[in-house]
Amino acid sequence: MDYFADSDEDSPPLVEELHVAISTTSSSQEVSLESVEWIPEDSPKMKLYKQGLYDPGPGEICAEYVFVSSSSLQEHLYYCYPGVTDPGIVEAILRPEKQKIYPDDGQELYLDLCDEMKIMPVGIFYRGLRDKQIDLKYYGVNPSGVRAMCMALVNNRTVKRLDLTGNYLEGPDACYHLGQMLGDRNALQSLVLSCCKISPEGVRRLVVYLSRRQMTLLDLSWNDLRDLGLSYLAEAIEQGAVIKQLNLSRNDLSSASAFILADALGVNNCVTHLDLSWNKFTRVRGQVALCRRLGHSNVLVKLDLSWTGLNITLELRNLLGIKNLKILNLSYNRLSTVAAKIIAKSLHLAKKLQVLDLSSNPFLPGDALLLLEKMRHENVKIQELLMNHVVVSKEFYDELQAILALDFRKNTKITHGTVLCNYSIKLHDLRTITVQSLIHTTKKKKKSRKPDAVDFIMDFQKRHNSVEPGEFIKILQAKELHIHDEIINGLVDLFPGPKNDNGWKTLSLKALVEYIYRLLPHKMPPLSPPASPTPPEPISPMAGKKSPIQGK
Repeated sequence: MDYFADSDEDSPPLVEELHVAISTTSSSQEVSLESVEWIPEDSPKMKLYKQGLYDPGPGEICAEYVFVSSSSLQEHLYYCYPGVTDPGIVEAILRPEKQKIYPDDGQELYLDLCDEMKIMPVGIFYRGLRDKQIDLKYYGVNPSGVRAMCMALVNNRTVKRLDLTGNYLEGPDACYHLGQMLGDRNALQSLVLSCCKISPEGVRRLVVYLSRRQMTLLDLSWNDLRDLGLSYLAEAIEQGAVIKQLNLSRNDLSSASAFILADALGVNNCVTHLDLSWNKFTRVRGQVALCRRLGHSNVLVKLDLSWTGLNITLELRNLLGIKNLKILNLSYNRLSTVAAKIIAKSLHLAKKLQVLDLSSNPFLPGDALLLLEKMRHENVKIQELLMNHVVVSKEFYDELQAILALDFRKNTKITHGTVLCNYSIKLHDLRTITVQSLIHTTKKKKKSRKPDAVDFIMDFQKRHNSVEPGEFIKILQAKELHIHDEIINGLVDLFPGPKNDNGWKTLSLKALVEYIYRLLPHKMPPLSPPASPTPPEPISPMAGKKSPIQGK
């Protein structure tokens, strides 16, 4: 007891209770274990927890003391860490990457492709993906950016026309992607590649899948395709490509291209608008083959063969005999007088032809008149006959006015070049020029005391009707009036008087003064009033009557 008495007062009371319980029990009694009540002692952290001064936390062991791998944490008995989930390694290795589904308009796809290729997207093209037409004329499109544009148009169902005029798509890459795009089922119907420098190699890549499509318009003008490039296009046409409007102008095509195109159109002739202007079909054989083939077309509506060096005659009947042809341009060629006669004889064959352009051909005025006279017939359906820069005669102009006055030609347009001899020379009256020179050179000044020459001549004429030139000069000099000898000689020639006894010329002053009055009417003296007539003698009222006395 002393031991417990000496203990500190701060000792826990549990110890005292336990001591009391044991001390009250004698050694002679049996003590059962069940009768012994054991109360465990709270740990210092438990005491602080009961006082609200300690937070035990989640009860998990600190990761600093974990020495096992992450795969064995879930199996450890004393750790409650969950198993580590797969961050995507299995999916990345064993499963294919999920593809992003883009809308059909292609706008989102175009932006992603530009981001992938690290190029700047074209805003006009992006906005035009929802319109019917995308116009990129002279925009400066980078050839590397054509890939993104073509892929964006693959599934597009809105864009019908793509215009890339003036964008230099040099190299095969741009044309390759355009060709791949034409092989897909998109809505594109018109493709304009004018002045894009695509070259023959570019055409070869462009027309790879063209045989699968039906194009409304394909414009390949100003691309320097030459015969090789046209051969690739002709092969696609033979394989079934349908192109309604084909523009091949300014491509340096020769007569060999005329043969190639004629063969292709013989297999598949679906072209309604064909432009072959500004090419060099200089050899007549190529021209003949092409015109004969075009003459068999039943769908051709517009044909442009200007600036191609045409020098054909009989084959013009084939062109005018095309059933549905409405516009025919043969301007700036080498058509001769024989060609003009054949055209004039074949105009009635063109049942639907409305515009015939024959400008700047070496026609004679008679050829133009012959063509014009055919417009008097009602079976000629042409509404516009263009012959600009063709020289015509006066008869042509008169005939033109008569034709335009017809009822069925009121809306007809006929043009022509210079009219030969369409003028009349109007000669000025030398008398007017000479007399005006006399008036202006001898005009009296304000402060001069000299008499006016015109007034002197009019006064002198009252006394003399004619005068000799030498004498007239002396008279003028005496009056200090100076008139040039050239003027006096001119007056003598223009106003001649009767010759004198010696046969010399004289000046008719009377005729000269009358002409001066015509030019200067204010110089004319006033007319004297006519003399009043004498009144008649009065008649006596008794005149004519007999006196009654005389009657008796």
